Amino acid sequence: MSKFLNDNLPLLLFWLFLGLFAGLVYAVEVLGLDASMTLLSPERARSLHISQMLYGFFPLILSLLPFALFEKEGVLSQNGLKHLARYFVVWNVFLLFMSMALLFGNIRGLPFYDFPYQLNFLLAFSGLFYLLALLDALKRYEKRPLWVNVSLLAVIAAPIALVVLMNPQYGQVEKTLVGPHGDNTLGMSFALIPIYYLLIKLSAPKAFTPRFHWLWIAPLAGYVTSLIIRNFFHTLSYHEEWFFQYLTLLYLPLLWIWLRDAGIRFKINPYLILSIAAFIFVDIEGNILFIPELRALIHRNDLVVGHAHIAMGLGVAFMALSIAYHLLPSLFKRLYATLWTFLIGLMALSLSFAGLIEAGLIGGSIEPFLILRAIFGVLIVVLVAKILYDRLIIPINTPLKIYHLIGFLGDALGGLALLIAGGWLFGLLGFTFTGTYEYVVFAFVMGTGIIHWFGLHEDEDRLASLSAIIRLLISSTFAALYMAGILDELALLIAFYDGLYAMIYFLGLRK
Repeated sequence: MSKFLNDNLPLLLFWLFLGLFAGLVYAVEVLGLDASMTLLSPERARSLHISQMLYGFFPLILSLLPFALFEKEGVLSQNGLKHLARYFVVWNVFLLFMSMALLFGNIRGLPFYDFPYQLNFLLAFSGLFYLLALLDALKRYEKRPLWVNVSLLAVIAAPIALVVLMNPQYGQVEKTLVGPHGDNTLGMSFALIPIYYLLIKLSAPKAFTPRFHWLWIAPLAGYVTSLIIRNFFHTLSYHEEWFFQYLTLLYLPLLWIWLRDAGIRFKINPYLILSIAAFIFVDIEGNILFIPELRALIHRNDLVVGHAHIAMGLGVAFMALSIAYHLLPSLFKRLYATLWTFLIGLMALSLSFAGLIEAGLIGGSIEPFLILRAIFGVLIVVLVAKILYDRLIIPINTPLKIYHLIGFLGDALGGLALLIAGGWLFGLLGFTFTGTYEYVVFAFVMGTGIIHWFGLHEDEDRLASLSAIIRLLISSTFAALYMAGILDELALLIAFYDGLYAMIYFLGLRK
């Protein structure tokens, strides 16, 4: 599993970086940055940030949890890893289509499911390969453990539930914007408990047998009761919601007992310890914020945003990173866990003070705290960039590798910059920008850059030749369009750049 994660990590970290960068752009836009001439307008940047956090790096890493346990128990096979690789391919295709849809404004206006409904079928399709990988491991058990059967049931039900619940006509997605809150919190919290159990089982240095099951059975019974009342009798009153909300406090002693029984300490898996600490903090804070007098003041302001950043940016994020640490401890260092916690904590604190000011509980201006939020966001992006750099260190020891590196930086990253901010850059340079075919050109530029990326790793001469041929085709086409008077001087510039870079290879570097 370590090799599997290491091989897939560059793309996964790219999605994480993209999501964090979009969040940073949104944080700066709140302070007055005008990004209307780019694809990262405030609503799009916020949507891309939230969607990548919910569907990108973290859920993909979390999906490795059963297979890390299979490896620990000796039932993981190469055939299962092949199915898992196909699952990753389809999910990454979904993330690409989702990101493009959101960047071009195809959003639904929903807080957690903002991408087009049709893309859910890609997620469901990826689940089929995940199921095949799971079944391959299951047949190797003489007697299947309970957690394995529960995982199998969840994987079978998930694609069907996804397509049904996300449907804009008869699904439940839009209904989460209004209505009961306390019992929904109870249900979402309960969904994390079996994952924590498996994480503890994975990280435990000794045999672990869970105890005190009534501490999770009681909240589950409460959640089922709340659903029956809400769907068949009446809308939950505030005090009924409050009662179900407070049932989440039973999870706190349960997680402490499980950690103690498993013998897990900070040095064994710091990310898991910090994730559970964040869960405990968010649970207690959430129940305090549910007090009617407080909730009326702070609901939907920056204090709640800070609360959500602790829940997602530490609680759920570190659930995933605890798996990454278990598989690749030399890359996801304990120092990074401490720094990430420190920065997210300071960001949440800044947002909390801004929320208290917005609620009128303390005096002052919120702008300094929003500036601090953006600064801490920059540092988190830098931290992720450092992890990505550590993973991507490649010896650049031949002229062809230098050629590929320059091509990758210029085309893949340059093409991404053009995709996001092409309208603004073209206006700045005085070129005409129609906002149509240019985006297709930018996509081709990024594709050429990705060829150079692969050339950095293997078969450098053949891939350099392929990229040079593509560049000559592009160069000749743009030159012809310029000479025919169809395109302006920008076409001539593109033709010159691509033609020159191709000839550098053919005349000087070709073996």
